[in-house]
Amino acid sequence: MRLENYKNLSEAMSEEELYNLFSGAIADFNDKKVDKNEFLDILTELMERQVLTYELLKEPLKTELDNLLCSLWNTENYNDVDVMLSLIVSLGLEKSFNKAKESISNNKNIDKNILQEIQEAIEDTGEHIANPYYDYE
Repeated sequence: MRLENYKNLSEAMSEEELYNLFSGAIADFNDKKVDKNEFLDILTELMERQVLTYELLKEPLKTELDNLLCSLWNTENYNDVDVMLSLIVSLGLEKSFNKAKESISNNKNIDKNILQEIQEAIEDTGEHIANPYYDYE
């Protein structure tokens, strides 16, 4: 599926439907059917629907997505950082969150806007990365 197909999906979707769509998007990216930018946009579309379920992503998808975003993490591009932080925080991806935290201490040459974006995400999320719905409990 292409980005346009994802944009036209219903906002109300079941966890199972979303799980399958996330899995398909990951497969398309791994098979090089979509590039990184389109993949991140597709994930954003799916994430926006996932958060409406008020449920955490199920395993093993959550770990697979976490590992994939870790491999894509970079501090070179503001848009990548912005989109990935949104995905990481909204989907509760701990490994990627820790990688983002480490990146600010490991790389002294980060653009100040990117650094600020990462710091704000860390500050806003605090210790609750594993459960983005902790405020609702």
